[in-house]
Amino acid sequence: MAPDTARWTLTFPGDPGAHRKQDTVIVERQAGYGPNGHPVHEDADRTVRVEIEDGGLVHVLDLVGRPVPDTAVHAQPLR
Repeated sequence: MAPDTARWTLTFPGDPGAHRKQDTVIVERQAGYGPNGHPVHEDADRTVRVEIEDGGLVHVLDLVGRPVPDTAVHAQPLR
């Protein structure tokens, strides 16, 4: 099991075939675990709420003001 990472940078994919800039957001560890048993993280504005597995796989729990992406959200740990 990898050490618990408190902060991650999430990169949301742009529209397929478009040249729009990808959207990034920093999330921090919150108390508790998501429905899949992994730590829950939120951004400072509380508009992005995700569950992140040890290997960085993201499960989107709640998004405010943006659509749920059709492709994977990339998570990069911050040290």
